[in-house]
Amino acid sequence: MDIREREGDAAALLYLVPFVATAGYGLYLWAKTGLSAILPSSVYLSVARDPYVFIVGSFAVMAGVVLDIMSAEPGSRLAQARSTATILQSIAAASLVLAFLGAWYSNGFLHLTATFTDFIVSRYTVIFPAVLVLLSYLITLQYNVKTLRNPKVIGVILFAIVPAEVYEVGKRDTALGLAIALVLVIAGIWPFVRKQKPRAEPAPQ
Repeated sequence: MDIREREGDAAALLYLVPFVATAGYGLYLWAKTGLSAILPSSVYLSVARDPYVFIVGSFAVMAGVVLDIMSAEPGSRLAQARSTATILQSIAAASLVLAFLGAWYSNGFLHLTATFTDFIVSRYTVIFPAVLVLLSYLITLQYNVKTLRNPKVIGVILFAIVPAEVYEVGKRDTALGLAIALVLVIAGIWPFVRKQKPRAEPAPQ
């Protein structure tokens, strides 16, 4: 197995981290409160609102995106970016469905009003898939992606700031937090996908 195949396998594992982290932390809290037939609403909300679960999941997926695209040959990275975008959208859809089912289960599969309330007020159940969908569109822009061979340090730093910014600013003003996150994501991905100026051919001797 060469390094590109290992990068692709590592990316696939990283995409599973948000689900594993959420399920693991949820089972831990559930066991602490006492296992029961119905998931306590307090456990669901504690997991869905936990900033560390959100940060770990976001970092893992972003790292998976970079590894996934870098695992392709340089000439086929734009096509790989499109495939990765589909994966991101699938993860976003799966996280939304599972989050809603979790909220519904924590309300005994009975109270839809309470289910929707818990689903919305948990915040990260909506922010996480929204960030993934946005990222899926950004990485498919028609730009030269050869710069992924040398990822820009500033872009990585901006990506790293996004989860913390959403938590710190979003808990005070959700709209402002999402707006700033959008700016940071666009600024962070730009170094990776911006179109490079063609190099001038040397003059014939």
